[in-house]
Amino acid sequence: MKNAFLLSLRLFILVFLWMPITHAGTVSSEILPTADLIKALQMGGHIIYMRHGPTNHAQNDLDRDHLKDCSYQRNLSTQGREEVSRIGRAISALEIPLGKVLSSPYCRCKDTANLAFGNFQISPDLAFSISKDKEESKQLGERLYAMMMASNAGMSNDVFVGHTSNLRDGLGVWPKPEGVIVVFQKNDNSLIYKGMIKPDEWPGI
Repeated sequence: MKNAFLLSLRLFILVFLWMPITHAGTVSSEILPTADLIKALQMGGHIIYMRHGPTNHAQNDLDRDHLKDCSYQRNLSTQGREEVSRIGRAISALEIPLGKVLSSPYCRCKDTANLAFGNFQISPDLAFSISKDKEESKQLGERLYAMMMASNAGMSNDVFVGHTSNLRDGLGVWPKPEGVIVVFQKNDNSLIYKGMIKPDEWPGI
């Protein structure tokens, strides 16, 4: 009996691990090497999803209903603020054109948006989805996908600054590590995942 239970448990775990992650919309992949990815961003017409910079993991989000008070949240570490600032300087030096910049209302994202890009707007739809129930997490993923599909960057690159789980829920892509930039391009009826630029992959960093 015990052996049968263990066998069933192992089978369940294997099935669970191999289940595909469902996400809100259609996403295909055309992965580019980092150098080509940077050249593509210099041409404009892409969508950037930036995960907030490195944080102080000794802190926790204690109040997710009142996000204006940063003292109740996990915030950027000193290293994180420096790293995000360096990424911003690299983007500026490379003359990557930026369009609209939207940020999650969490302080770690707002600080990332400010240090890396300067001007930004807050979007409640980019709030940390992993803190929500299953249905609301799904809805936030769907809203992210819809916002990206509504993007009209033209010769610039629209930017979304947020968290890991929102991109996973919306497009099936995990943005790792903290501070990573994930690049997409909009097709007629879908989004194309072009690759990631990790913080230490920017020229000059």
